[in-house]
Amino acid sequence: LKDLGVEVVGVSGDTPETHALFKKAHELPFTLLADEEGKVASAFGVPFNPEDRSVEATIDGETKTLTRGGTARRWTFVVDKHKKIAFKNENVNAAEDSARVAEAVKGLKDRS
Repeated sequence: LKDLGVEVVGVSGDTPETHALFKKAHELPFTLLADEEGKVASAFGVPFNPEDRSVEATIDGETKTLTRGGTARRWTFVVDKHKKIAFKNENVNAAEDSARVAEAVKGLKDRS
């Protein structure tokens, strides 16, 4: 995706602190934004379930508490250079998602 000029941003109901731990644990090369109240999810029409929830995870040999303000459904959007939604996937399979996004972005480039 980077070779296609795509900027990936993940948004979830997790806290900023939880995002930092998750990003480190999974060596994620993209930005994660906290949407603890579901405002971004709501703006994009993504179902959001407000719930304060914490789970324990071991990161770098230490037990950490990961906190979430709510849970949004996993949807993927591609926003074009005109800030319009050019692609939306409401049935995301995480393992296949980057390939679907790349296909959508290539389709946009072919149209321009």
